[in-house]
Amino acid sequence: MATVLLVAGCGSDDPTPPADTVSTPIETSEAPASELPADGQGAASPGAAPPAGGDPEHEWSYADGTLAEWSEVQVARPEQVEVVDDPVRPGYEHAAAFTAGPGDHTFGVTTTIRGEVRSTVAEAGAPTEGDVQWYSWSSYFPEDFEWDGEGEFLIYTQWHQEANSGSPNIDLWVTDGDDPEIRMSVRGGLLGEEASQYTAVYDLGPLVLGEWLDHTVRIDWSADEGDTQVWIDGDQKVHAVAPNLYEGQSVYFKQGIYAANNTDREHTVYFTDARRGPSEKSVALADPSD
Repeated sequence: MATVLLVAGCGSDDPTPPADTVSTPIETSEAPASELPADGQGAASPGAAPPAGGDPEHEWSYADGTLAEWSEVQVARPEQVEVVDDPVRPGYEHAAAFTAGPGDHTFGVTTTIRGEVRSTVAEAGAPTEGDVQWYSWSSYFPEDFEWDGEGEFLIYTQWHQEANSGSPNIDLWVTDGDDPEIRMSVRGGLLGEEASQYTAVYDLGPLVLGEWLDHTVRIDWSADEGDTQVWIDGDQKVHAVAPNLYEGQSVYFKQGIYAANNTDREHTVYFTDARRGPSEKSVALADPSD
């Protein structure tokens, strides 16, 4: 069963698309290697060989009406993460509702708010240099959703390095204001206490409210020449060729809300089951019209 943390105050056979589909980041930075530690901050485990069939290697499901498929629930209040039956994407009986608002601090950090679930590194496949993974899920942002973070972040999905310090390898987040957009940040190379050697931010276009948004993600992990692609509702939104792995570290998977603390209201985002597999077919989502 998932452990709820009540911490108040505390290789694929799919071809790579041609180079002319590569997206251009809207913001990049590179920290000089001399300012970063030369060694990693965690030992990466070797990834398991992908199965021969078309099934996902791992699925984080809400089919039994609980959060038990996740290794950890990270909240300040237990009601921040709940399994619900409305709204639900066609083809599913349940979804998970994630809520975070003022004062929802965890792990003693007061600069951020959180209502998330996370996997273990093993459940995320313990990816290392050169591994290729596919992920899929659907997210729903209500029609009245409006992030009021005044230029700060609200992350809804992330692949996070083993170390507790530093920003995640890959995260999907939304901008503030009346016309929110989706962004993706990608980081890799060497990891310092506060800085990543490589960082790039990409624009994935407008955030559609009041509809289930089917996400499919392909990640070719590398600390030197990574490749991250995202499709939403079948349309490719980004093809980022940039380092997406920290040297000497693997990753785990997280979903929910992780945001800056400068908000005046609660925010809620909904998710269906998430899948991880070795190919697009292995994580394919059901047609909502079926």
